[in-house]
Amino acid sequence: MQITSSILPLINNLFNDVLCSMMAVEITIVILLCAIGVVFGNIYAFSKYKPIKTNKGKLTKTLDDYSYRDLFHFFINPENHYDKIHIAKEFSERMHAAAAKYMMEDHEDNHDFPDHFTYIPYDKKKVNEKLNNIFERLFKKYYLDWCEAGQPVSNDSLFWWAQTKLHLTTYLIQHAPYHLTDGAWLRGVPQGPMSAASGKLFSIYIDEMGNGDVLQNHCNVYLNVLESLGLKVPSIFSREFVDQQSIFEVSFKKPLLPLTTSLFPKTFEPEILGYTLWLETTSPAHHASLRKILERYNLNPSFSLLHTTIDNNVNGHGRYARDAVTIYLNQIMETQGEEAVQEHWKRIWIGYVAYGMTGNIHSALQQYFEKQKVLTPRQEFIRLIKKKSSGAKGMHNSIRVGPEGHLLNELFSSGNAEKLCEQLESSDLIVKGDPGASKFLNYSIGFHGPMYQIFDADELIIISRWILSLQPSAVNEMLSLVLQRRKLAEKISNHVTLKLSDKSHKSLQQLFAGNMTDLLAAFRASEWTVPFNGQRLTKENVDTCKLMRAIESNGELEQVFNRDTDDKRVLQQWLLMGAPLPNETLAASEISKRKIKIQSHERFKFEL
Repeated sequence: MQITSSILPLINNLFNDVLCSMMAVEITIVILLCAIGVVFGNIYAFSKYKPIKTNKGKLTKTLDDYSYRDLFHFFINPENHYDKIHIAKEFSERMHAAAAKYMMEDHEDNHDFPDHFTYIPYDKKKVNEKLNNIFERLFKKYYLDWCEAGQPVSNDSLFWWAQTKLHLTTYLIQHAPYHLTDGAWLRGVPQGPMSAASGKLFSIYIDEMGNGDVLQNHCNVYLNVLESLGLKVPSIFSREFVDQQSIFEVSFKKPLLPLTTSLFPKTFEPEILGYTLWLETTSPAHHASLRKILERYNLNPSFSLLHTTIDNNVNGHGRYARDAVTIYLNQIMETQGEEAVQEHWKRIWIGYVAYGMTGNIHSALQQYFEKQKVLTPRQEFIRLIKKKSSGAKGMHNSIRVGPEGHLLNELFSSGNAEKLCEQLESSDLIVKGDPGASKFLNYSIGFHGPMYQIFDADELIIISRWILSLQPSAVNEMLSLVLQRRKLAEKISNHVTLKLSDKSHKSLQQLFAGNMTDLLAAFRASEWTVPFNGQRLTKENVDTCKLMRAIESNGELEQVFNRDTDDKRVLQQWLLMGAPLPNETLAASEISKRKIKIQSHERFKFEL
C-alpha cells in the first residue's frame, strides 16, 4: 500500500505530461491544417481570378501597355489613379529624353525652320535674340507672308487643313484634347509660399483659367467654338471623351505631356518653365492666322483673339515667360553657380523642345483627308441611317419629313437610306453648311428633343460633318481666289465702283482691300452675277454675266483674274451656285458684343 501510494502520483504526473503533449500536437495539427486551407484557398482564388498580364507576361501593366487615350483619362483624373503616378513620371521623362537628343542639331525636315529647336548654352542676351528671332520668323511665315500671298488654304498651302469648313472642323475636333486642357501644364504651380518665378507662372495660369469668369476661361471659349459647329462634346473628365473614335489616338499625346509633368511641379520645375516659354513664344503666330480662318468661315474667333493678344512679348504672357526664366536662373546663379545655371537652362530648353515636338497630328490628318475622298461625309451619314433603322422604324408615329412629306416610319421601314438622306437635306431640319443652326442638332437631339441620347458623341460628329459638307465648296474657292488676287487689284482704276447692299457705292480697289464677303456681296448688289439678257442663269449663258465679261481683254478685272487658268472655272462655279455668300450665322457685331477682357493685374489689360 505504501509503495502503491508513492507510485500513483508519479503515474498521474506522467499521464498529465502525455496528455498535454498530445493536446499540443493536436493544436499544432489544427494550425497546420488551417494554414494549408488558406494556402489552397488562395491558390484556388488565384486560378479563378487571373491577374492582368501584359503582352510580355508581367503581372503589372507598364507605360507601353496603355494607349494615349487611357493615359489622358488617368491623368486628367489623377485622384482616381494614384497607383499609376509612376507611369505619369515615366512618360514625361521619356518625352524629355527624346527632346534632349533632338535639340542637339538642326533638322531640315522641321516644319517651322531647321534651327528652331537647336540648343544654345545660356547667355541672356543670346537667348533673348534667339527667342526674338523665333517669334519674328514664325510670325512672318505663318501670318505676314501668308497674308501677302492672299491667305491661301489650298492643298499646297501651309493651312491645307482649312480647305473647307469641313476640313477645318476636323482640325478643330483633333485639337479638342489639347485646347480643352489649356493651362493644365501650370496646375501644380500655386502651392504654398511662392517664389518670384512661380508668381509669374501663376499670373499666366489665372489668365488661362479666365480669372474666375467662366466666359473668359480659355477652355470654355474653345468649347463654344466646337458647340457653334453643332458638336456635343462630352466632359473631358469622362471615359466617353477619350473613347471618341472621331478623335485620333495621336491627338491625345501632346495634351498628355502637360498632364503628366504637372503632377510633379517641383521635380520638373525647369521643364515646366520650358513648356511655358514654347507656348507663349509660338502661340501668337499660329493664332493670328487661325483667327482669320475662323472669321472666313463665320466661326467665333475669340479663342484665337485671346491668344494673339494675351501671349504677346511686350507685356503679355510671352514677356512673363521670359521673366520667369530669368528670375529662376538668377536664383540658381546666386545659390549654385554658373555650372548649375547651364544645367538648369538645358532642362528648360528640353521642356521647350519636348512640348513643341510631341504629338504632331499633321500626318494623321493628311491620311484621314485621303480616306475621306473614298468615304464621303454623306456616305458616312447614310451608313448611320442604316445602323439606326431597325430601332427607328416604329418610333416616329405620324411625323413627316422633306418637301414630299414622307412618313419617317415608312422611310426607315423601306430600307432606302439614300432617300431618307435626300429628304432630310431638303427639309427645314437642316441648314446646309451650318450644324449649329440646324434644328436636327440644336433641338431634336437636345435635352428636350424627341431624339435625346439616341446618338453618341461619334455619331453626332458624323451628323455635323454631313451637314457641313452640304455647303457648296464654291464659296470657299471664291474667297480663296479673291484673297490671292488682292494685291493685283491695286492696279484697278479708282473710278471703277460697285453698289453695296445699302445702295451706297465703293471703289473696287477699296472692296478688294477690305472684307472679302463685302466684295462678293457687292458683285451681287451691282448685278454683276446676272446674265446679260436677264434670263435664268445657265452653263450656256454664264459667260455673259458682267463678272465674267470683266475678266476678258480690256475688262475692269483683266489684270486681276486670269481667264486662261483655273480662275475662270472658280468664278463660273460660284455664279452657277447662285453667287452664295458665307453663312451669316455669326454677325459682325457679335465680336464687339462679346468683348474679351483680361483683368488679372493692373499692368496688363486688353479690351478688344
